[in-house]
Amino acid sequence: MLTCREISRAVASDELEGAGYWKRLGVRLHLLMCRHCRRYAAQMRAIGGAARRLVGAEAEDPARIERLCDAVLRTVPPADEKSP
Repeated sequence: MLTCREISRAVASDELEGAGYWKRLGVRLHLLMCRHCRRYAAQMRAIGGAARRLVGAEAEDPARIERLCDAVLRTVPPADEKSP
């Protein structure tokens, strides 16, 4: 079973798009059972939608988006680190 930390990391990044069938299935099963991760995934979708509307779909620059994603992911601690 995947942990909540692993699920939140996968949902926050694009890790699931390239993931295999079993990983995606594990995430879906976890989301079915864990309301906290389900809410977090919904929040991430809402934030992504708001950011896309703010920037504008026609003004998307792939390099700029990649830099923004990297900046956001640098703020998320890796799954193996302990929280302070």
